[in-house]
Amino acid sequence: MKSVWFVVACLLFALGFVIPQQSAAQIWDKVEAGFGAGFTSPTGRTSNDVNMGWNIGARAGYIVNPYLSADLNFSYNYWGLNSAALEHFKEPGGSMSIWSLTFNPVVRVLPKRRFDPYLTAGFGLYHRNLTLTTPTLVNTVFCDYFFGYCFPATVGLEQVVASASTYKAGYNAGGGIEVRLGEGRLRVFGEARYENMFTTHGEDMTYVPVTVGVRW
Repeated sequence: MKSVWFVVACLLFALGFVIPQQSAAQIWDKVEAGFGAGFTSPTGRTSNDVNMGWNIGARAGYIVNPYLSADLNFSYNYWGLNSAALEHFKEPGGSMSIWSLTFNPVVRVLPKRRFDPYLTAGFGLYHRNLTLTTPTLVNTVFCDYFFGYCFPATVGLEQVVASASTYKAGYNAGGGIEVRLGEGRLRVFGEARYENMFTTHGEDMTYVPVTVGVRW
């Protein structure tokens, strides 16, 4: 966890470096945030082991000027292992997930227009987790507190038989388009990025999340 806090501190320092000295009210007027979700397509080495996945993410940052924002991004991507990977591991089920925390400047092309294309690229910390599972039955007791009785039951669960995780650096680059809603700050966006998590051996982990969401 020390490496996580070190990267967080570095990203906060980078964000603080681009924020000019202003009053608290002025700073809050320039703070932006957003969240989104979508699907994630594995590429390269990653596509050999997983199916199409999904992603969720959140971001917050500072509007330096109409053309430039300095954002901190958190993203979580999840995939189920494909049949080839499950055959390799000799297990009936499994999944892989990657979360990342990155510093991502955003460059807007037409900030005063309702339809505003933008570019972004960033660098930060990536964490990958691989989990293998097998179906199992568990005996338990369900209680109905409204009627005041309990009864035994058997439920099916996915039991984790093995897992492994690692922290590595990585980067991303991509772009999208924002559409302003009304005259306020609320915007909807759609974007795609190329994500690259470094690995110790072999090809890096790469994937392309396509995300839609809102910013304000």
